[in-house]
Amino acid sequence: MKELTNKEMELMEILWRNPDGLMMRELYDMLPEPRTHFNTISTFIRRLEEEGFIRHEAIGGRLFRYQAALSKWDYEKREQKSFLGRFFNGSHMDFVRHLVKEEEISKEELEELIQLIHNS
Repeated sequence: MKELTNKEMELMEILWRNPDGLMMRELYDMLPEPRTHFNTISTFIRRLEEEGFIRHEAIGGRLFRYQAALSKWDYEKREQKSFLGRFFNGSHMDFVRHLVKEEEISKEELEELIQLIHNS
């Protein structure tokens, strides 16, 4: 499964917020302005379905309800593994070391992480 583009992620975020699914027009109307052309969004949806990110249910004639086939949690978990693998040899510790070394994480945040570990 590939990484989502910004536009695909925007569509998936809408579907994740609407787990019962949406018709194409409903999904399109939820997109922020300026909207990409309706036919282009339809192509994105078709591609996302081919790649296993979404599924559809026929609700009569040529009407379909679209739903996420992959949960946001599962997608984020997969992307996290991919990121760690590409940049930190799959090591969470190497990632945390990098954050500390580059001063991108504060002492307070580290203390919060330690508390999380102790409470787990």
